[in-house]
Amino acid sequence: MEDRELARFKEWLLTERDRLVGEIEYVESTMEQTQSEWSGENEFESHIADSATSTFARESDLSLSINSRDMLSKVDGALLRIEDGSFGICVVCGRPIESERLEAIPYAELCMEDQIKEEKS
Repeated sequence: MEDRELARFKEWLLTERDRLVGEIEYVESTMEQTQSEWSGENEFESHIADSATSTFARESDLSLSINSRDMLSKVDGALLRIEDGSFGICVVCGRPIESERLEAIPYAELCMEDQIKEEKS
């Protein structure tokens, strides 16, 4: 892979990393701010619909946080592969990952063939 192309992927990954860190911080601060609302620490009796709405919001925030942390882990892995020279190489078979795949998913660690095998198992 050319240095210029590698630099472009690194720039995208660093930008995505910053976005994900910001998203995680925002979601988790929102969860902390509303914890007293959904934990029952407020002094007023809640209506069942209010409780359901709070539960849904809490679970939605938790899902967003988990998803963002998972994506951050994948992005960090790709950045490490750039540093150690293995970026763009399938971690299973050692063949180059298709350029179209890397364009779509820059943090991909599997070639299409191995990705399909993994999804079937």
